[in-house]
Amino acid sequence: MAPDDQPPGAPLVAAWDVISIGCQDWLNGDGPLRLRVLHVRHDANHPNIEWIHLLGYRLHGEAEGQMMMVTVRASALRGPGAVTRRDDRPADPGPPDAESHHSGA
Repeated sequence: MAPDDQPPGAPLVAAWDVISIGCQDWLNGDGPLRLRVLHVRHDANHPNIEWIHLLGYRLHGEAEGQMMMVTVRASALRGPGAVTRRDDRPADPGPPDAESHHSGA
């Protein structure tokens, strides 16, 4: 489902969406970006926001690559095909817990 199909007030991008944008549409972009979004910063729904901070996995085909924090142009996410929304996505998991990744077991 594309964001244009969403009801008014729906977020521009949400956890589990996949974004596809060009290198000019993300800060320090090193090429086109496909990202499976894990977390969207809380201020992303401000109506006048120009940049949105996202955490997700870079996609290579359908395979997940490195986890990365990116800053993307809000206007790029409004373009056709920029956001692919899953209808069955789980709730936003929030940012990863650093303790769970560094526990001394």
